[in-house]
Amino acid sequence: MARTVSNLKAALTLAHAGQIIARTITRCVFENLYWVVGLVEDGDKFVKQMRDDELSHRQSMGQTIFSGEYQLGESVEERLRAVMRDLNRNGPITKMLSPKAVAGIRDDFKRSYIFYAQLSSDSAHPSVTALNRYVVADPQGPGFDTNPVIRPSEVAETLKYLSMSALGVCVAVNQILGGTTGGEQLQARAMRHDELSNRTRAESKRDGTIAGRGRCGRRRVRA
Repeated sequence: MARTVSNLKAALTLAHAGQIIARTITRCVFENLYWVVGLVEDGDKFVKQMRDDELSHRQSMGQTIFSGEYQLGESVEERLRAVMRDLNRNGPITKMLSPKAVAGIRDDFKRSYIFYAQLSSDSAHPSVTALNRYVVADPQGPGFDTNPVIRPSEVAETLKYLSMSALGVCVAVNQILGGTTGGEQLQARAMRHDELSNRTRAESKRDGTIAGRGRCGRRRVRA
């Protein structure tokens, strides 16, 4: 919950400033949602999976260090070997957790993975779609924009995804705590989210030209 509040503040600031990185941070909030739902549904079993996943990551990192040509001080190497011996004492640990797998714990949240995947593709990863944001068409030759435009429709979509995932975290945490005084406000917030989401969808359908706006006047760097 604390991580979600931090992510929420950052994503809101960036979205209102027109920064595309807001979508990447919104993706983090979906991960928070999946993990807290895992805690709701599977409790201690999921906590163990989180622990095993962490240990698997540490094993992998240690193996990468020792298999590479890294120069380690004698004391550092000895401490690292001691840690690896402790990790390996119970045998290899298979990494279990991924956002897609955790999202599948519940069918109703499984469907939201498509939003997570979209945020991964168009902002978090250096895909062709994501990189194309930085290309500026110019009669004199292609250029690059270090402050790419985020369309108003994308800002609205980002805020919708952010609201959806953050509200989900709040509901799940409230469930874990067995209900709180703030829980009564969640239903009203959820209804407000639905109202704004429906309004945004209607406005997007009415104004089909918004996605085609040009990028005139943007700063550019010649290729």
